[in-house]
Amino acid sequence: MTATVAEAPAAAPAAESARKAPEPRRRWPLVGFVLVGSIASLPMLMPFGLPPGPGNTGLPDLALIVLTLTVFSWAAARRYAVRWPFLIPTLLTIIAGGIAAIVNDVGALTLVKDLFVLLWCVCVANLGRDVRHLRLAIRSWVLIGTFYAAVMIFGFAIGNDLLSGKQVDGERAMFTFGDANYASNWFICVFFIARAARYPETPWRRRALCGVLLLAEVLTGSNGGALALGVAIVAGYVFRLFREGKAHHAVAVMSLVVFMGGGAVAALTQIDIQPLLDRASAASPILRDSIGRTTGESTESRGTVFATTFRMIEEQTHPWGIGAGHTESAMRENQETYVREAHNDYIAAVLERGFLGGIALICLVFVVLLYCLRIGRRNALAPAYAAAVPRPELFGALVLVFLVSGLFYETLHYRHGWAFFGLIAALHVFGRRGAVREEAR
Repeated sequence: MTATVAEAPAAAPAAESARKAPEPRRRWPLVGFVLVGSIASLPMLMPFGLPPGPGNTGLPDLALIVLTLTVFSWAAARRYAVRWPFLIPTLLTIIAGGIAAIVNDVGALTLVKDLFVLLWCVCVANLGRDVRHLRLAIRSWVLIGTFYAAVMIFGFAIGNDLLSGKQVDGERAMFTFGDANYASNWFICVFFIARAARYPETPWRRRALCGVLLLAEVLTGSNGGALALGVAIVAGYVFRLFREGKAHHAVAVMSLVVFMGGGAVAALTQIDIQPLLDRASAASPILRDSIGRTTGESTESRGTVFATTFRMIEEQTHPWGIGAGHTESAMRENQETYVREAHNDYIAAVLERGFLGGIALICLVFVVLLYCLRIGRRNALAPAYAAAVPRPELFGALVLVFLVSGLFYETLHYRHGWAFFGLIAALHVFGRRGAVREEAR
């Protein structure tokens, strides 16, 4: 499901293509700088504690405008066809939200955001037609993301809340995201991108880098992020076994995980773990604000939000939803006891955009997983792209991070998530064997 705004001309003769191959780097050095700067801006939602701008905008949105203008100019100068991956699911989402906005007479600003965030995917994917840009994006993401993790850890260690972004009412670190769960998802993304690209190439450096990222994730205190990380690590190993033709080993691992997981759930229903959680919470403020929240007020509040939003779906008088981004205000109008956003991508899609929103979400998830399946097969990628991403199956595992995390908070609007979808689209559209990669004119 990739749309095209223009058809590329036939490829130039081999001799002419060879003469013009170095041209993109010589004529457009700005593209690389803008790409790196845009990736570096992704976490800067609340830098130095500054509040977000109107409509929850921030520095990444300004960077995206510059990136979009640069990429579209770059493509136009070479007469490249601009690909729009995930356009159909996004349009379905916008249509569903538009109908809900009309029916409920609510604002449609969120619909603009849906199309705007898609541009992250479009820009990264189209730059990925040049494997040098794809490699630059991946390596920049890994190095910059690790640097941010180190800054946050350093700030936490010395008690500098400006660097760590530590919560005022707790010990959870948020860096510059303004939300600990958002920060957790970012560090997990960097972790899996580094492993998928096997970058840095030296094993001990890569392990050290991954250790820094995992420590940063721990400091965010996100239980949902920790659960998603664990699921994705196991899934990544299973995907690797399938990719290597060891299906029987993969089935055995999955059976073991299901057996152990079921046993753990059964044990937790019979054992009172609250005293253990209380002792852990007393031992460390970080444990108090992470695993210490698995019971008590945090769990009860999420349960209240889930029950309230599910009831709101049942009480709707029409199938079009209450309006995109309107959950919190609707709760306030209904004088609910606990007023929050849905904190669940799947419930939010149906509650706010109706059954069409649910269909749009299913369509998006299906297409993303289909892309991951196609690029994750053995020998699916062309040699240059396979060298840039030796373990593409881990991109599929990272998608599971978003899907699992979507059960606890709304992740499918994250800017860095759509930029990551752009990496997947780049491999699918341009990186597979036999894919057409137009030469510059």
